[in-house]
Amino acid sequence: MRHLNPFYVTGKAIVPELVLAVRLLAVYLLLTRESPFYGIQGGGRFYPVFDLVDQLGTDEQFNMTVRLLFLTGIGLLLFSRFVRLGALFAGLAFVAGPISCQICISVAHLFTGCIFLCTALSNHVTGTDIIRFQLVVLYIGADLNKISDADWWTGASIETLLVTKHHIAHYMRAASLFSPGFLSQMTGIGVIVLQMGIPVLLLKRRTIVYAMLLAVALHLPMVVLMRMTFGPFLFALVAAYGSLLGWPKHLVCDSRLHSSLLVKWLRRLDFNGQVSLCAGSERGSPMRWLRTVLHFLPHPAILLLLTILTAAMVNYGKLRPLTMLTIATFTLHVWPQRKDTGRVPRLGADGQASHF
Repeated sequence: MRHLNPFYVTGKAIVPELVLAVRLLAVYLLLTRESPFYGIQGGGRFYPVFDLVDQLGTDEQFNMTVRLLFLTGIGLLLFSRFVRLGALFAGLAFVAGPISCQICISVAHLFTGCIFLCTALSNHVTGTDIIRFQLVVLYIGADLNKISDADWWTGASIETLLVTKHHIAHYMRAASLFSPGFLSQMTGIGVIVLQMGIPVLLLKRRTIVYAMLLAVALHLPMVVLMRMTFGPFLFALVAAYGSLLGWPKHLVCDSRLHSSLLVKWLRRLDFNGQVSLCAGSERGSPMRWLRTVLHFLPHPAILLLLTILTAAMVNYGKLRPLTMLTIATFTLHVWPQRKDTGRVPRLGADGQASHF
């Protein structure tokens, strides 16, 4: 019965890092109504990739089948031990969108589907390596497209994106300080170089956090300037990167630094034996609460609350506070782990992954 509890992330066929990643991604998709049938792929079949797809019942029947496949996958992900099967169903549902409508293909939805499918292919031996290599493929493919496009080298693509299409006033004022097209050209070349650096750093585990730093520098300015999260892409990317960080099996409380009251609440939602007892006064200052949240951030309950907060910010268009929250989380929680990510996950005696 414990597998019915979405907070129970151990004892599965994949490592806890992946269980958390796909479960949080599933919750985010439900809260933001991002699915193959609520995004731009929801208009039904139109010029499908394979003619056979157009022969599978009516559009309503096809849409209903894929929607049920998606919801069944989400249900299995959240409330069962069959996380890989649920990820397979959810991934196939997302892939069905591009297959059924060539002109509706969304890179964001396709990447989200790939995260689910890579999870379905993972186990305790592969750990999170398949997700890591999926990110490598993502960035190499995107960068090769830019390298082969002369408009990225001349700055025409940046000019079209930020000036002609989105009319970014801050960028146009900055560009006016230089000769025409200079800032756009330097920005385009900078994006190419930056985007190639990310997969290079992802190839080695010990440089994963540095790859995440480049990803923050690459993606967040676009979110702020263009005021969009590119559908589910941004959160799927965060979930994928987050899975590459080791999930601590034990979180030790220090009564001198942490709020024992907050730790007490977290223990009530601790179904993985992760949180230790915390003796001391239950009174705590705001700084103690902040230190506690940062230290116990890998706790599933805190991650779920952050996911709900992120979805609310996206739904209400509060992208600047979301950007600030992302930068703060990276600075205070992720960056300090840059020396620990090189530890190779291995199988322990209990069949669970541990980091050395």
